[in-house]
Amino acid sequence: MVWIGRDALVGKPKKVLFELITREETFLSGQPYDLLDEVRAENHEDTCAAKIALAWKRDTKPDVDGRLMLGRCVRQSDLARELVDFDFVIVLNREVWEDPEFDRGKKLALLDHEMMHAARVVDGEGEPVIDTKGRAVWRVRGHDIEEFTDVISRRGCYKRDLEKFAEALVCKKKTPLFTAASSTQQLAEDPRFVDAVDGMASSVRTGGLDNITISTQGMEPVVIDKAAAENIRKAAKRARKLKE
Repeated sequence: MVWIGRDALVGKPKKVLFELITREETFLSGQPYDLLDEVRAENHEDTCAAKIALAWKRDTKPDVDGRLMLGRCVRQSDLARELVDFDFVIVLNREVWEDPEFDRGKKLALLDHEMMHAARVVDGEGEPVIDTKGRAVWRVRGHDIEEFTDVISRRGCYKRDLEKFAEALVCKKKTPLFTAASSTQQLAEDPRFVDAVDGMASSVRTGGLDNITISTQGMEPVVIDKAAAENIRKAAKRARKLKE
């Protein structure tokens, strides 16, 4: 008798990369909806009528330019709104979001950015548009410049720094250089690491922020003030010269 395995009959199962987040779930990194509610209440009252869902995206890979997707605000099409009761879905990079170094401030900044994309459609007279079912009509707002000016005023020029920080976290997990056996000196000399930290400290160095506090599970918080930010810039320059 010859047995035929299930995979031989139906093929290898396709990996599901997206997963809807529910409000009932609990996470060590915190409930994402709690932070979303906080951001909406503080800065996005114009979206109070919008029904917004959150979803995880797993195994996110950097694009051809090496940039990593941290989040994306997706407007639901008219057909999708007939199937599910959502106006937008904000997709979050789960690997980055749940990393202990991606702290509360970074999560709020990311959600603030994605919420800025949610906007009402208005007619020629500036009045909000509704559809034939009486529902608000929504659109995805583009950036003012490289970043929304409202988010810059609230969070500083954080966006590319946040992306570089996330990319450094991915490198930390995948590169042997960032294993527990690595020495502090090796980290200090690696351009990827120091560039990410230098980018984070740039707002302090230029006067946008007074300081930045970095909290890592199991370690004392590290406060980066203006003097520390200047030292980080010097270390970044040394690391680049070593690479050359």
